[in-house]
Amino acid sequence: MGHRVPLPAAPRASLHPWNAPSLSVHETSVPSKVKHPSAPLQKGKVIVPNSDHPIRFENDLFSGQILFLLRTDPMPSKWSHLFSGRRRSFWIQLQGRFKKQPHGQVYIGGEVPRKMQLGIITRSFCSILLRVLNLLVVGLHYSLGLTSPDDVNHPSEEELGHICFPLHSSVDEFVCTPAGQSPPTLGVDSFGESAAARAERKAAKDLYKYNTDDTYTFSFFSFYIDFVAWKLVHVPGLPTINLERFWDTMPLRIVSYSVAAEVGTEEHHKKPTHTQSDKEYYMSIELDPAAILALRR
Repeated sequence: MGHRVPLPAAPRASLHPWNAPSLSVHETSVPSKVKHPSAPLQKGKVIVPNSDHPIRFENDLFSGQILFLLRTDPMPSKWSHLFSGRRRSFWIQLQGRFKKQPHGQVYIGGEVPRKMQLGIITRSFCSILLRVLNLLVVGLHYSLGLTSPDDVNHPSEEELGHICFPLHSSVDEFVCTPAGQSPPTLGVDSFGESAAARAERKAAKDLYKYNTDDTYTFSFFSFYIDFVAWKLVHVPGLPTINLERFWDTMPLRIVSYSVAAEVGTEEHHKKPTHTQSDKEYYMSIELDPAAILALRR
């Protein structure tokens, strides 16, 4: 585990303003259980925001494609209708198949490569943000991070700073296509999930069982994180905040992983910590804001 499956390199075209050239986005090698939690990851294929077509990625556990759509000024004509009149700062659409059946709860969310160091004011901002998120999503799991020897006794007990949610019940749209049938096309307004199916999915109490035969297509979006400006925006009760206030100059990784020890959806099934030894990763997309932060200095 932890190795990417090589894919043909896509030709590198010149970037347009709507490709957010100041934001570096890459597929990375998925974090490994045998490495130190904060060890750097190997960067792989470039994920171009607002690309004309979905971008393929693959690792030992998952094979799929992604559309990473951002609200930019100007917007590309191909995707502007997806944002027009909608409260969305980003919209990520994914599709693929598991190469190994996940065990336990499958999460999706964001993590940073080290412990977050917050001041008193930023901690209060975090408390407000977490209260908002808990109202919006069931099953939230978060941590500012744990390091040894300050917080835990051994590196195997360390935990990366993260905010993650159960994938099946928290994403905005989710469609499972049985083997042999054609899945939805990425880049469309809707994958065809009905309002009734969405309500049933979000209210489900049983742990969702994934397999290696079906194709999973899902999307999630937010009005609260502006990756282009690298800011937290529009959160009730909070001002606009630069994201480096929360995790300094660290990149953000958009990840999906399973925790085999979590065998149900109730609160008592949730592990207090998500250590690297607990997790198997299916996706790791790294957003590096170094060029954005350099302009602020």
